[in-house]
Amino acid sequence: MEELNKENTIYEVPYFKRLLLLFLLFFKLGIVNFGGGYALLPLLSRELVDKRHWTTNSELADYYAVGQCTPGAIAVNVSTFIGYRVCGILGGILATLAFVSPAFVIIFVIAVALSNFNDNPFVINALAGINVAVFVLILSAITKLSKNSIVDIWGLLIAISVALLSIFVKAIPLYVYVIVAAFLGFLIKFIKEKKNEPKIEAINKNEEAKEETQEEVKEEIKEEPKKDKITRKDILYFIYGILVGAFLGLFGIISLSFIKNRKYKNGLIVSSFFWIIIGICLLVSLIKDDFTFFKIYFNFFRIGACAFGGGLATLPFLEELGLDTGWFNQEQLTAMLAISESTPGAMGINMSTYVGYTVSLGAYDNYFLAFIGSIISTLGLVSPSIIVILIVSLFLQKFNSNKYVGWVFYGLRAASIGLIIAAAYSVLKVSIFGVVDYNASVKEHYDIITAFTSTIDYYKANDGGNFFSFIYKYLELLFNFKALALGLFFGIIVFKFKKHPIVYIVLGAIFGILLQMGNASL
Repeated sequence: MEELNKENTIYEVPYFKRLLLLFLLFFKLGIVNFGGGYALLPLLSRELVDKRHWTTNSELADYYAVGQCTPGAIAVNVSTFIGYRVCGILGGILATLAFVSPAFVIIFVIAVALSNFNDNPFVINALAGINVAVFVLILSAITKLSKNSIVDIWGLLIAISVALLSIFVKAIPLYVYVIVAAFLGFLIKFIKEKKNEPKIEAINKNEEAKEETQEEVKEEIKEEPKKDKITRKDILYFIYGILVGAFLGLFGIISLSFIKNRKYKNGLIVSSFFWIIIGICLLVSLIKDDFTFFKIYFNFFRIGACAFGGGLATLPFLEELGLDTGWFNQEQLTAMLAISESTPGAMGINMSTYVGYTVSLGAYDNYFLAFIGSIISTLGLVSPSIIVILIVSLFLQKFNSNKYVGWVFYGLRAASIGLIIAAAYSVLKVSIFGVVDYNASVKEHYDIITAFTSTIDYYKANDGGNFFSFIYKYLELLFNFKALALGLFFGIIVFKFKKHPIVYIVLGAIFGILLQMGNASL
């Protein structure tokens, strides 16, 4: 790699060697990426800007800004951006796959181990303690994300509304809230701009003194070497190539004989990547006469397309998927979240790998097919972000500065926070709230409403009591007091000491075992 230490020499390296260097670098970054997309930023700055000069800090900031505004995990989106810059379409796809590969291998090994120790009392009690730590860690993440995602009272109202509706109105799919929030964000910003138009005009009248400076800047821009301009026609050809390839498959390649446009060819390359996945799903479906792989892929594709705001944003959609399909319950989902917090890689990717493995193993009872299933689920989650990022890469600056895009994402970011709050409430139920019936084959947990109605039923059957005894009974039903005490403890240390999540997860496991929080005898 020594020959790449001079600026721009990466583009003088033969193409396939460039692809190999790109894969090795992002594979290494995938191994050391603990803590999500923002933790990756200093590593990327050191490796790509300071050491290799593959990009600049300002460009890196642009990638992060757009990565937050597009579906998928931020770190994965940035990997796609940089891969595209260095090696084009194949580079974008390869950098993404390289970055998620280490986490995929680690999560797969953990999933195999956990499936063999599910009934172990140490594992049961440890996971009960870990669940409490995970809930507090989610609260901590919400406070950090909210600082940039909710900037005014309207954003707060969108977030609260989405959270409440997600918790109490289960009949409406979550993607509906995402669409409505995007529309509301656009509408609110549009109305605000209309109200502020007179102020904007007054400001513009006072900017005549800046004209000379602007002219100088224009002259400097003219002197810079011209870069290849991406036209609207190029973008349309690229999207057209994706669509033709997606719907016609191998037959779409025939169209290359009469459409020579390079962007169109790149679009076909992207679609062929997804046809490989579909081909694997089809082959297994024909052999096993079962469509589980298709269900896994398209369900995770839908999650990847709707999850804005990083890996944690996939959590509410995964919860909905578990309810709709019965593939996993809330306790298993919380366990996945704990594992994801403790391992390198994007949280959403880690969780998709885990689900793909467990669902495929349950469907086929075959470890090899479970391995393939975990690949399918992981690729399903990253597929939408790869498509979107590669399209956005064609007109990055326009996308980043377009006010209409900003208006839409104003609502989307607020909705994402609301959905994460709703997911945190679901984790709260399985980590700190009490269990309705320990003897049930599937544990049912109280929530705020069911605990209240159960308390009323209890007092009707026992001739009532005073107000304080009613409150005590309600709290007794609602909370697991061991978990509540541990939650308060974690609430203090997580917000005070700011250690790595793995520290709190290990502590949660230790306390869970010592306190026998899973009610499993050791």
